[in-house]
Amino acid sequence: MKSTYIIVLAVVVIIVIIGSVFAYVYLSKPSAASTSTTKLAAATLNGAGGTLVYPLMTVWQSAYSSAEPQITVNYNPVGSGTGITDFTDQTVNFGESDAPMTSAQYAKLPSGTTALTIPISASAVVPAYNIKLANGSYCQNGLKFTGAVLANIFLGTITKWNDPAIQSLNPTVPLPNQNIITVHRSDGSGTMFAFTDFLSKASSTWATKVGKSTSPPWPTTPGGTIAAPKNAGVAAAIAENTYSIGPLEIAYILENTGQTGVYYGAVQNAAGNFILANVSNVAAALQAGASSGLPAGNAAWTNVSIVDNVYTDTADSTIYPIATMTYALVYQAQSNYDQGAALVNFLSWIVNSGQALGKGLGYAQLPANIVSIDNTTIKMITYNGKAIES
Repeated sequence: MKSTYIIVLAVVVIIVIIGSVFAYVYLSKPSAASTSTTKLAAATLNGAGGTLVYPLMTVWQSAYSSAEPQITVNYNPVGSGTGITDFTDQTVNFGESDAPMTSAQYAKLPSGTTALTIPISASAVVPAYNIKLANGSYCQNGLKFTGAVLANIFLGTITKWNDPAIQSLNPTVPLPNQNIITVHRSDGSGTMFAFTDFLSKASSTWATKVGKSTSPPWPTTPGGTIAAPKNAGVAAAIAENTYSIGPLEIAYILENTGQTGVYYGAVQNAAGNFILANVSNVAAALQAGASSGLPAGNAAWTNVSIVDNVYTDTADSTIYPIATMTYALVYQAQSNYDQGAALVNFLSWIVNSGQALGKGLGYAQLPANIVSIDNTTIKMITYNGKAIES
């Protein structure tokens, strides 16, 4: 009997020892939950690109820094054209463009690389103006424009603010007998791409003579033509020149509410309604123009255009017709794990947590289908052939 007790005791001791070993091993390894919340290593991300998203990017940088203070995100608002060049040259961790890359730009990517396109927001391009009316007051928001009238203004065939083509759309507005000064970007710009895309749809003359481009050959107009760098430069040029008009990303007006003289117009959509851009009607345009048929994140996005998709859409009567997505551009294969992990985390945060932060600046939140595409694309980012988990 005594020997039996000794054997049982030995077995219990062995079980306790084995259990302790397994417990130690288990507790020494991070669980799945702790792995997913492991603090990111310190890293710096450098990005460059369009000025359309810059007001929102500034808000994102601040909010993300509070969430991940060890990650520094720098963004240089150099314009979409330069942003794509910097991305192609691999001098930044992410590029940004408010126009999709062209076939020629895809062809210039380094051999063996795959570019990922990640829509991160959407906004409106508005006809911003500074007009002192015949009664001495400034023209407020809501002056009505059709696409054809805007095309003729920037072609230089409509030269006066009280031209019958403008006056007939705004019969109660005392428009002045003053020359129209046109303002546009001097640098490559996704904002200009969306605007000239719309003008190309509205005017066969514009399509033939100028076309759509981030850097179109802008006509010189009789009342004067001003080329200014970045959206901020266009906004400043309009503010400084009474009787001027220029295409401008709406945030550059909303973040300077109350600035003397600078307002923006309502643009006619396919249903015949004149729409003054806001978050709701830009979101409606995004939903109508990008609800289906979008390519995978590792495919070419050259032919994606909200403007094209909604230009003849008469069913969605409340949409604003000059809207564009803004795209983050990253390489699928990352060469530095810490930067790659920070990039994955930052992009995931933008897509899933940062969308609401743009509402006050006129940026529309991404609809569910684009969020789904983005999350799938972000999971494609790799280091040494393995996906980097967010």
